[in-house]
Amino acid sequence: MRKDKDMTVGNPFRLIGMFSFSLIVGNLFQQLYTFVDTIIIGKKIGTLGLAAVGGTEWLIFLVNGVVIGLVQGFCILLGNSYGEGNERGFETYYTKAKKICFVLAIGLPVFFFLVSGVTLRLLGTKDEVYAMAQEYIYVIFLGIPFLVFYQLFSGALRSRGNSRIPLLAMTISSLCNIVLDILFVNVLEFGIMGAALGTIVSECVVMLLCGYYFYAEKRNVDKRITVENEKIVAIKLIQMGIPMALQSVITSIGGLIVVNRINQYDITFLAGYTAAVKLYGLLEIAASSFGLAVVAYVAQNYGAGKMCRIKKGVRASLFMGTVVAVICSCVMVLCGHDILRLFVEVSDTTEKILAYGCRFLRILAVFFPFLYFLYILRAALQGMNHTVVPMLSSFAQLIMRLLCAIGLTRFIGSDGIFWGEVSAWILADMVLFGVYAYQIRAVLR
Repeated sequence: MRKDKDMTVGNPFRLIGMFSFSLIVGNLFQQLYTFVDTIIIGKKIGTLGLAAVGGTEWLIFLVNGVVIGLVQGFCILLGNSYGEGNERGFETYYTKAKKICFVLAIGLPVFFFLVSGVTLRLLGTKDEVYAMAQEYIYVIFLGIPFLVFYQLFSGALRSRGNSRIPLLAMTISSLCNIVLDILFVNVLEFGIMGAALGTIVSECVVMLLCGYYFYAEKRNVDKRITVENEKIVAIKLIQMGIPMALQSVITSIGGLIVVNRINQYDITFLAGYTAAVKLYGLLEIAASSFGLAVVAYVAQNYGAGKMCRIKKGVRASLFMGTVVAVICSCVMVLCGHDILRLFVEVSDTTEKILAYGCRFLRILAVFFPFLYFLYILRAALQGMNHTVVPMLSSFAQLIMRLLCAIGLTRFIGSDGIFWGEVSAWILADMVLFGVYAYQIRAVLR
């Protein structure tokens, strides 16, 4: 039975809501294993282990962002082709994207292996956690090929309106990761390497499942591609993928500078910040899921030339996103302290760690809807093949994080790090909303 979904017809609210729900559940399981991973590290390895993982967070985000940005850019063109009803175009773009992904799967691990040690030193990683941090990211980088092809297979499925298979794969993978974390860290006592090993094995599982289901649905189309077409297709894919990858790189640079600033504080601050970021990441899942759903929805409708449906769909997404963001804010304020306690071993510094983490969560909670607006508006522009403006919005985020991490902290201390995060959302929203409103008015005239 076909599981592809034509999003150019039907109620936009229902389509995006159901698509987002599937992605939220799948991503929730994905984030759940990083959540459990952090709890296991904090309890079994201790505060130093928690700080080591926190010190690599933005570096890993950079790697993931490059991969996900490039592949999502490729999948916008897949969604356009599917919305047009052009199966041959879909296969043409997919075949060339797969070849590019082979190059990424080989080249990226080598590059990041070479620069990771220097990067950790530049970030000011403390000597007492440096060895653990390096060991952790080395193993994580071994899983880059799995990440690349998981993103390609799941992105291709989503571009055809299929969110159920990525959900199934991510659920199985996440449960696998939790079991492996307990086995490698608690039972076999592999230390921080065990946590990373569980992650990459699970990435391999999700890649295999999505790849199997994507290829199981054979499409009887003419797959022959001329040399000239291959060159044109490659250029189009790179033109879409690079701005989205740069968007993540720019965001990551801001985060890495923030980490450098954080490393100037004591270990308790880094541990509290890391624990809060894990909960923040869990609650950010719905925002990123709305973003993925909006990209698929807008890309299909843009390919079909249905601009009025794009406006209705984005409006519905902003409403749903606001409701979910408010619920997440309540969780941070009312339950944040108890959740953060799960990450921290009992010691003399426990309350100090929790105080830092809870302070961060309270500031995030007040402005959390702006994060959801950012994901939705950025996705809407990307789905309409506008990838440069979302990249520029990342510059806005970078500027605010820099100003707050370097300047504001001089006046209000470590709280400046926290305010930098929400300020980045707000300025990016201003850029994205202005351009989105202009584009919608222009195409509907």
